[in-house]
Amino acid sequence: MSKKTFLILAVLVVIVNSFGLFYDIFVADSALYATISKSFYQSGDYLNIYVRGLDWLDKPHFPFWLSALSMEVFGANSFAYKLPSLLFLLVGMFYTYKLAKRLYNVNVAYAATLILGSSLHVVISNNDVRAEGVMLGLIVGATYHILKLCSRYSLRDLLLAAALSAAAIMTKGIFILIIPYSAIFGHLILKREFAKVLNYRWLILFSLTLLFTAPEIYALYIQFDSNPDAVAFGEKGVSGIKFFFWDSQFGRFFNTGPIKGKGDLLFFVHTVLWAFAPWAVLGLISLIKSGKNIITRAAQKEYLTFFGFIIMFLIFSISKFQLSHYLNIIFPFVSIGVATLLLNKSNVKSLNFLQRASLNLYALVAFVGILVAQIFFATSYSFLGIASLLLLVVMVYLFNFSKKESRPSQVIFGIIIALIFSLYVNVGFYPKLLEYQSAAQAATFANQEYPERHVITTNNDLLMDFYSKNEVKLAYSIEELNEQLSKDRDVLIFANDDFLNKMTENNLDYALIKSFDEFHITLMDIKFFNYKTRGETLRKRHLVELR
Repeated sequence: MSKKTFLILAVLVVIVNSFGLFYDIFVADSALYATISKSFYQSGDYLNIYVRGLDWLDKPHFPFWLSALSMEVFGANSFAYKLPSLLFLLVGMFYTYKLAKRLYNVNVAYAATLILGSSLHVVISNNDVRAEGVMLGLIVGATYHILKLCSRYSLRDLLLAAALSAAAIMTKGIFILIIPYSAIFGHLILKREFAKVLNYRWLILFSLTLLFTAPEIYALYIQFDSNPDAVAFGEKGVSGIKFFFWDSQFGRFFNTGPIKGKGDLLFFVHTVLWAFAPWAVLGLISLIKSGKNIITRAAQKEYLTFFGFIIMFLIFSISKFQLSHYLNIIFPFVSIGVATLLLNKSNVKSLNFLQRASLNLYALVAFVGILVAQIFFATSYSFLGIASLLLLVVMVYLFNFSKKESRPSQVIFGIIIALIFSLYVNVGFYPKLLEYQSAAQAATFANQEYPERHVITTNNDLLMDFYSKNEVKLAYSIEELNEQLSKDRDVLIFANDDFLNKMTENNLDYALIKSFDEFHITLMDIKFFNYKTRGETLRKRHLVELR
């Protein structure tokens, strides 16, 4: 692949990922994290995390700090919240390039960078933004600088390795360091470079990393450890520092912490097949090849990418906490593995056949996915759908039937297939899907039509809190509503049918302003997907005012 081709494809990858900046935030965790970031920005208090006025202890501060600082520049909106995640994806792509180039060559670096940026769940995560986009950049960056330290101990690499590692800890917890260190130590041990493993200089790196984590430790100390009245998990006297270093990660892994989960050992096996599309089958082949080489003690240039992926993948699978977006942070390592597989000209015919078959299979899946969405989901971008389908057909034809000199390589074919599908998802599918987030729709409507009135919401949907320009109050019961109304009756009330019936029963007369369709879009099912049966799955939420 030429440098010019790489740059063109890289720009396209960034553009496709950037579309998510301009759409609403997703419900659930994304809305929660955005609301916390907004509270930092509005209050100027970057130490204490509150959700609707209550102490909150779960995720560390770093991604909230980033989004809050972005809001200082762009205001409290979706773009500002999502921008840091995209920027750290770019950091991750940059360091994937640097790492692949150091381990192999510039061609592998080109391919690995594009493979990472075009994988399906990476694109999705720039819509449904959580902490993994930030972590991706931090982890692969830390791994790169730690690897450099193994060859030449420089102050620059030491400081960057420690700073990136500390930021990763302040994003997800100390457990996250398993990824770079299992990658580095696994590589060194199998290369039989034991002197580097036992070097005392690791203590300097660990100490600096802990030192750079001080802002998170200080924030937790201020809110919880120095404040015995703070409440977390329904209890007073909870140590935020202990939770950060143990319960937040190790407690979840062993399922002994205050936050518990349920798990399926095969969850990530089948999840990776779509999350790393269209590269998942090739990723599996590259991991099997590396694993086989390790078992048979065959020569291999590096082991870092194998251990960077497989150790955390196994830990994720054993853990009771299993969400698809967790996988993003180990995709840089398997991306390099896929790139080496695709660019290895000595591959046997059977392996070449599997590579081509895998990419053709994903092209077929993309075609069927877009076609089904056009027929049943009834998107408003039919031109985009038809254009995407035609482009897929053209690309499959060129890849399989054109003359050899004009045939796109497997790398380029896979990237273009991925970009066509991701562009359709970002521009043709998600905008329609997001219309069913009633809280975001109602807040936007209230901001425009009733800019001076605050809202009392009767549900726990934090999208109302994030998008509303005015204060949002919470009332789960009629008693709580009456308490709020005793202070101010000139308000808007956002409620479902059941709550409105309770208001009527309690002689609270109201006038309907507007109704909104509601569906939990992260739990989409077939009945919702099909526009003919969608109405059966929708709930109504209403914006009303007292008469």
